[in-house]
Amino acid sequence: MTMKKLVLASLAVWGMAVVLNAAPIVRIDFPCQNFWGQMTCLDKLPDGVWIGERTGFYDKKRKGYDFPMFVDLAKVTEFELTFKFEGTGMARMAPALTGYADDDRTEQTDLEVLAFDVDGDKSVNAPGVFKNWRSMTPFVSATEKELKKGSPVKAGQKYYQIFVTNGKTVKVHAKFKK
Repeated sequence: MTMKKLVLASLAVWGMAVVLNAAPIVRIDFPCQNFWGQMTCLDKLPDGVWIGERTGFYDKKRKGYDFPMFVDLAKVTEFELTFKFEGTGMARMAPALTGYADDDRTEQTDLEVLAFDVDGDKSVNAPGVFKNWRSMTPFVSATEKELKKGSPVKAGQKYYQIFVTNGKTVKVHAKFKK
């Protein structure tokens, strides 16, 4: 009888350790159709944030790459990082989020984004809850600027795409609820 109790106690401890290590993960995608190159982070990545391998699109008619990054909400819930794109082509990027229950990234779960800004422009979809996939567009321009040559945007105006070309830097600020 004591051996049975010992096995059950060890299984309970192991189960609690698994639950304690299983933390939600946010995947942030930077899809860059018609852009061939790399995305690098110019800042030191905080513990719990990492950049994934660039991937092609599931739809083989779309050319270019998706650049994912991951955030372990057990380690970090807010960050501000600058990314640089180097390569050829021009992409109309629209960042998107996916929420995962843990690092295995097999089971999706509801997560809450409290803030999401790109270059100081706020997403209209934050704050909000997301699960399977959530586009963070449109953004509201904080200042008057040109998104690309010949396309001006006034302060307070909504826009849907961030244009990515060689040398483009993008500063992303995100905050999530743990």
